[in-house]
Parts: sequence; structure tokens; C-alpha cells
Amino acid sequence: MKEYPLTDEHIAFYRENGYVKLEGIFTSEELENLRKALNEVTGRTLTKAIDRTGLSSEYDRVFHQKVNLWLEHEGIKQFVFSKKLAKIALRLSGSKAVRLWHDHALIKMPKDSRETAWHQDFPYWPMNESGALSCWIPLDDVDENSGCLCFIPKSHKVGKLEPISLTDPQDIFKLAPEGTLEETTPVVMRLKAGDCSFHNGLTFHYAFPNRSEKLRVAFAIIYMPDGTTYNGKNHVCTDGLGLKVGEPITGDLFPILATEED
Repeated sequence: MKEYPLTDEHIAFYRENGYVKLEGIFTSEELENLRKALNEVTGRTLTKAIDRTGLSSEYDRVFHQKVNLWLEHEGIKQFVFSKKLAKIALRLSGSKAVRLWHDHALIKMPKDSRETAWHQDFPYWPMNESGALSCWIPLDDVDENSGCLCFIPKSHKVGKLEPISLTDPQDIFKLAPEGTLEETTPVVMRLKAGDCSFHNGLTFHYAFPNRSEKLRVAFAIIYMPDGTTYNGKNHVCTDGLGLKVGEPITGDLFPILATEED
């Protein structure tokens, strides 16, 4: 992948608002290769990745989720290990190096889907330090009808709140301490195929239900600053790995994807 011309303005906007939109980041060939790989891998039984589909009928209406697909398909691995994307994450986060936390496909079924309630990502992750961020990539154009994201600008400054249940959600705006939210007007993140967005793990975000006639397929890659330490919380990506509380999250499942020297 050719390096993306990330500007100082992009970085400043991300750090101030907790998200940023990047247009035209993927070529039609790159996107078609990802579509093909996802079609191949999501149509078969997963042996190394984690299939969260079938947890409950209500969870499946929010989305069908498949985690760490890079372990199943070489084409997805090449995409996830892209230096272009990892260097963007490195610069946005201000880290000296970034590791992969995990990838996941997020598939909203047509018509019978639910919204993804307002939430932060970071409270679900077993990390002590904040700073992890997600790259969210739609496989087709997305808008309010097909399940695009919304963000609350500057909401990452509120800090870590309790995790939100996606099937019986709490009101995250009531959980935020009084006076900590500078803005509450959502920014609708409509994206064209080939665009993506990055958002901080603490940023409030939401996804509309998919009311369209076709699947809404999004692919997300989550990066964490090297040195992020484990807090001991149960998580499908770390359970059984023998990680020690307070020590950095490292190992073959969490490779370094970019450094300042790259």
C-alpha cells in the first residue's frame, strides 16, 4: 500500500476531537482484495479466529462479529499488517511503536438490525493505559440508512466510563460526570468505499441500524501503543495466554506493526 499523506491538520483534529475521517485511503484494487478475502473467510468455519456470531439473537441483530481474521487468511493478514495504516495509527497516537490489538469484521444484517448503542471501546479492553485506537473501514458506501458511525467530538476527554451493554444499553450520556462533555451533538460519519475513519478508544460512538437491502460489512483494525499493560480483565483475545497483570501486552498475537524508525 502506498503511504497516505497524513497531515499535521489531520493529527491535530484527531487529538482534539477523538476521531478523524481519511478520504480515498484505499485503491479500488486494495478494497476489492479485502472484499474477496472477507467473503472467503466469513463463509467457512473458523479454526483460529474467534466467531462471536450466535452469542444471542439480540447481539446478532446489533452485528455479527468475527475477531482476528488475520489468523485465518493470508490476504487479510497482509491488509492488517499494512504499514500505511499502522503508520497513521502511530502518528495519530503519538506513540513510538504500535502493536496490533485485534482486527474484526462487523456485519450488520439487512433490515432486521439494531443500532450499536453509544459506547466507548476502551472499557471492554483489558488495558491499563488508554491510547488504543481503531481504524474503521466500510466495504461499501455507508450512511444513516446502512449503518454508518457517529461520533461525539471531544468525548474522549471524559475518561473511562463503565462498559455499555450492546443488547440492553445504559445511557452513556448519564454516566459522564456533569460538566465533562463539551459537546453532545453527534457528527455523522458518512464514508465512501475507499475511505476510513480512526477513533480513540475513549471516544463516544454509535452506529445506525442497517435499513438497506444489503449487508453492511465493516472491517476494523485496532492498534495499541507498545508498552500498554494488562489489567487482568477477561477478554477473548487474552484469556488463557498467561499474561501477568501490570506487564506489557506482547506476544505473537500482538505484533508490532509500525515504529518511528520505519
